[in-house]
Amino acid sequence: MTTLADPPVREATATLRAYRADWVHFTRWCADQAVSPIPARPEVVASYLRSLTEFAPATIRRRLAAIGKMHRFNDVAWDVRDTRIRNALAAMVEQVRSPALPPGIVTPDMLRAMVARCEEGARGLRDRCLLLFGFAGALRRSELVGLQVEDVRIEPAAVVLDVREEGGEQPVILPLPQDRALCPAAAFAAWQQVAHRLTGPLFRGISRGDRVGGRALTPYAVTRILQRRALMAEVPPDTVARLSAHALRSGYIMDALRRGMEMDALCRHTRYRDPRALRPYERQLADE
Repeated sequence: MTTLADPPVREATATLRAYRADWVHFTRWCADQAVSPIPARPEVVASYLRSLTEFAPATIRRRLAAIGKMHRFNDVAWDVRDTRIRNALAAMVEQVRSPALPPGIVTPDMLRAMVARCEEGARGLRDRCLLLFGFAGALRRSELVGLQVEDVRIEPAAVVLDVREEGGEQPVILPLPQDRALCPAAAFAAWQQVAHRLTGPLFRGISRGDRVGGRALTPYAVTRILQRRALMAEVPPDTVARLSAHALRSGYIMDALRRGMEMDALCRHTRYRDPRALRPYERQLADE
C-alpha cells in the first residue's frame, strides 16, 4: 500500500542517482582536459558549463549542484557565487532560450581541411583515423567510441568494420579512395603504429605527454575533438559551436543525398531499417 512518505523517498533516490551520474560526467570531462575535478577551479567549472551545449538548463543547473555537493561533502571550499561560474551559467541558459540553429555537419571540404591539420604525433594520428572512420562509416557516436581494434579488418579494396549492435554485429564497408590523405586504411595503420594495441578500444584517451591510455573515448570527447580540429581548420566559430559527435554521420548522409546515392544503399550503409528516418536530412537538403 502506497503511503504519503513514498513519493519523497523515490524522488530522493532518483535525485541522488542523477547527481552521481552528473559527477561522473564532470570527472570524465576533467580527465579529458587533464584537470582536477576536486578542488575544481572556478575557471574549470565555467569551461565545463560552457561545454554543455546539448543539455537543457535544468540539467546544467543540476550538474553544477552536483559539483557543489561533492565539494561540500569532502569539506572542500566551494563558491557557486564566483563571477566566472555565474556568468557561464547565465550564458548557457540564455543560449538555450535563443532560437536554436540547425546542428552543424562535417562537409567533405571540412573533413579534408580537418584531416590536413592533424599532426604526426599520437593525438593527430588518432584524430585523423577517428575523423575518417566516423565520416566514411556514417558512425553513430556510440558506434565510434565502441569500436574495438579487433573490429577492424583491412581488405584489398576496403576497410571493414564490425559494428556492434543489439543481437549481433553488422559489417560496415569503407571503400579506399585514391587520395591517400583521406584513406581510412592508411590512417588506421599509422594510428596502430603508435597505439600498439591488438585488442581493446580502438580510440583511446591520450595524456598531455602524448601517452596512449587504456580507456575508450567518451562521446563527449569526440565532440571536443571535432570542435578542436574544426577550429584548427579555420572553420567559422559559429559553425564549430554547432558541431557534435553526430556531425560526422549527418555529414556523410547529407553528402550521399547530394550525390544521388540510392536510398536502399544509403539505408544499408547507415544501418537505418526504415527509409523514413532519412526524411529530416532530405528536408534539410531541400531547405539549403
